[in-house]
Amino acid sequence: RLVCRGFFVLTLFLVFVNEVLIYYVAQSSWHAIDCQHENCTRLLLIADPQILGNSYDRSSHSSLARYDSDRYLKKSFERAISFTQPHIIVFLGDLLDEGNIATAQEYKQYVKRFKRIFQNKKYTKFRMISAYFQRIHVPGDNDIGGDNGDYISNSNQRRFENEFMSEDLFDYDNHLRFFKINRMLLDFTNPDKDNNADRLRIGISHAPLLIGGGPLLRAIISELDPHIIFSGHWHESRIFLYPSTKVVNFYENAVRHFDLKALKEQDHSYLEIMVPTCSYRMGKSKIGMGYAVLEDYNLSYTVLWQPNRFILLFTYLFWGLFVLCGGIVYKMMTRCPFRVVQRQTHYSRVSNIPQF
Repeated sequence: RLVCRGFFVLTLFLVFVNEVLIYYVAQSSWHAIDCQHENCTRLLLIADPQILGNSYDRSSHSSLARYDSDRYLKKSFERAISFTQPHIIVFLGDLLDEGNIATAQEYKQYVKRFKRIFQNKKYTKFRMISAYFQRIHVPGDNDIGGDNGDYISNSNQRRFENEFMSEDLFDYDNHLRFFKINRMLLDFTNPDKDNNADRLRIGISHAPLLIGGGPLLRAIISELDPHIIFSGHWHESRIFLYPSTKVVNFYENAVRHFDLKALKEQDHSYLEIMVPTCSYRMGKSKIGMGYAVLEDYNLSYTVLWQPNRFILLFTYLFWGLFVLCGGIVYKMMTRCPFRVVQRQTHYSRVSNIPQF
């Protein structure tokens, strides 16, 4: 009975660590970025959450996998919101994993799950208040199609725009201007070209732009002339500089600082930051959300690294096997107890010999 109680208490402790405490442990390694001026703008960048659908995985445990993935994203998002208190949340495409192939009914269910995970509410350290963030959404190839030359239907574009882009931000606080760039369609938004020069220009794209080149990049440079581009798609954390073709892998727990005005006017360079995926289902060992702070033309950027969920799931598997083996050994010991058989001495055996 004491052994069973011990196993039960240790199991509860393991669940508490894996489902609650681990998110706070991950947060302890994050770097806060303090605002020095009043015109500070905090951005939370979320790339490739890819809410799991029903078609690609039809196994017996698919519903459990969807539940666990949704819960992981929700808990990670809550901690990131509480830590950063962002003014703007930017979703860098691939919001859904099967958005481009979903039926109308499935699409509504996926959108409902997405909005339940990334609730449009503002969290504080002690309570949750009803206040809305500004949001920006760009479509990815898993949302509307276009990967490896796949056909992009008008219906896929329309339903994504209706569900996610109807209230998107374009200008913020009269000094930031966002441009949504769609590399799959070779298209971008630029409705107020005459006033672009007065604002800090930020390109938002699902797929990386500076490393690809081509006519789309030339058009972006000539018409938008962005100070900074944020992208996703590769599920990696990288920093690009153009035209130097310099690529930097960014996986440390640190804050990078950039003078966007100097990069453009002195170095004549363009900067792109690739944000890693925030979903453990993408098979990457390093997952997280981007956190950027803009003050005038100064950019501070870091990644809020999340715990590796697969490692936590493996601990459940190993603990379950350990408990199972311990239970089997315990049953064997209780049903087949070892018996101590007294030895008969040589004299006792001799005394038992019948006398004639």
